[in-house]
Amino acid sequence: MKELYTFEINRDTEKEVSYTKKTKEGPTQAKKKAKEKVKTKIFLEKPSIADIEKAEFFFGQKYNEYINAGFLTKAMLYSKIGSKEYDHVDESVKTAILENLDAARVIQFYEGAKKLTKEQKEKLDKAKADFVETQIVVNGYENGVQNQFSQTAEVKAEEKMIEWFLFNFSYYEEEVNEEKELFPIFVGKNFDEKRESYLKLCEDKEEIDDKEILQVKDIFDLSFSELARAVNIWYNKMGKNTKEIKAKMKEIFEPVK
Repeated sequence: MKELYTFEINRDTEKEVSYTKKTKEGPTQAKKKAKEKVKTKIFLEKPSIADIEKAEFFFGQKYNEYINAGFLTKAMLYSKIGSKEYDHVDESVKTAILENLDAARVIQFYEGAKKLTKEQKEKLDKAKADFVETQIVVNGYENGVQNQFSQTAEVKAEEKMIEWFLFNFSYYEEEVNEEKELFPIFVGKNFDEKRESYLKLCEDKEEIDDKEILQVKDIFDLSFSELARAVNIWYNKMGKNTKEIKAKMKEIFEPVK
C-alpha cells in the first residue's frame, strides 16, 4: 500500500488500569477506567493508475445520472448566460457593472501619479467611492452566477468522485497484538455502503447505536477535514506527496501572519 499523505491526530481513549484499593480486609488489587491521550496515524493511500481509471468511470456514471436528472452542463450554462434569457438582468445591476468598470479605469489611470490637480484628485476620490459602492452589487451578481456553476453536472459528479477517493483510500492505524495495522475509516463493500457509513459518522455520538461506527467516530471527527483537503489538493495536481500537500495546505488554509 503506497502512501499519498499521512498525519497524526491526538484523541482521548479509555483503558482499564490496575490500582491498589483499600478495604477492611486490607489492600487489594482493582481495576478502573482512565482516560489518556493517544496519537493515531491517519493514512491516505495513493491511488494506482487502475484506481484512477475506476474513479473516472465512476465520474462518468454520476455525470450521466445528473444529466438525466435535469442538471445543466457547464457548456449549457455558458450558452444560457450568453443568450437573450439573461437580458432581463436588473438594469441597476447592469449599471453597477458598467460604473464599476469605469471607476476601476479611473483609479488605474490616476493612482500612483506623483502630481494631480485638484480636479483630478476629486475625480480619483469619487472613483474610489463609486468602486467600493458598486463592487458590492457586482460581487452579489458574480456569486449568484458562481452558485449556478456549482450546480452543474460536472461539478456535482466531481464532488462524488472526491467522495469516492476519500471513502476508498482513508485509513487509521491501530496496534493489534503488538503489531500496527491499518483499518479503513469508512466500511462497506461499495460506494453506497461506504457513504452510508460516512453519513452515520456525521451524526452526534448520542444518536449512534452501531458499536463499530462509534469506535471510529472520534477518529473521523478529528481527521475528515484534513483528509478532504488533502484529496482535493492531490486531485487538482497541487501536491503529489505528504511534503508537497502539507506545504500547499499551509499556503491555502493558514492565515498570513
